[in-house]
Amino acid sequence: MKKLSIFFLLFLSVTMLFAQQNITVTGKVTDEQNLGLPGVTVLVKGTQTGTVTDFDGNYSIEVPSNATLVFSYIGFLTEEIAVDGSTAINLEMNEDIIGLEEIVVVGYGQLKVRDLTSSITTVNADELVKTPSGQAMQALQGKVAGVQIVSAGSPGGEPTVRIRGIGSFPTSSNSSPLYVVDGMYFDNIDFLNPSDIETLSVLKDASASAIYGVRAANGVVLITTKDGSLNTESVITYEGYIGMQVPQNMLQMANAQQFVG
Repeated sequence: MKKLSIFFLLFLSVTMLFAQQNITVTGKVTDEQNLGLPGVTVLVKGTQTGTVTDFDGNYSIEVPSNATLVFSYIGFLTEEIAVDGSTAINLEMNEDIIGLEEIVVVGYGQLKVRDLTSSITTVNADELVKTPSGQAMQALQGKVAGVQIVSAGSPGGEPTVRIRGIGSFPTSSNSSPLYVVDGMYFDNIDFLNPSDIETLSVLKDASASAIYGVRAANGVVLITTKDGSLNTESVITYEGYIGMQVPQNMLQMANAQQFVG
């Protein structure tokens, strides 16, 4: 019995020794386009032991044979892979698409939100049509932080739009932004139906002047209109608005007989 116990303890010790034996794991981390990802953090789960991938996405790390590797990278989902004695582990990481795939129109092109550094706010068509208005910029009221939209007071009148405050260049009485509709420049967009707008982006940052010059001094409003699509049925949409104004505290004027008298 004593010999059996000694043999069992010896067997258990040898098994644990092999289980904890360190091995060198190498591999490559790529994205969905099979391009190497540089700077991916590779950590042994539960420890501070780790490394990062090189410019081509390759890595090499010495870990216990029963360890679990944790791969993490900004903009991608964190992955955990058990080593299980493998010496080569390649991984294709998936993008974390929450909020990063939103497209913003910038100047002559488009950028994803994750690549954006300047102050830009985008409002989609679904948000614009929630506010009944016959004027596109009036429908933007209250939806963009820092943008002041003052109603003209008359039905269908163009509101006053201030993107950079009342001190906008050149004077507070002429502080309208530059409107760019599908690449064309306009001083106002009274002609544009809010229902025809696909996306509306407000460029509040001074970097907009690098693209549009001095006309962008008061900010830029970029508008992309809706277009048709193939193999879809025609749809006719009617939207109508009606309003009325009632004057208050009107003075009672004299009629002709009272005036003569």
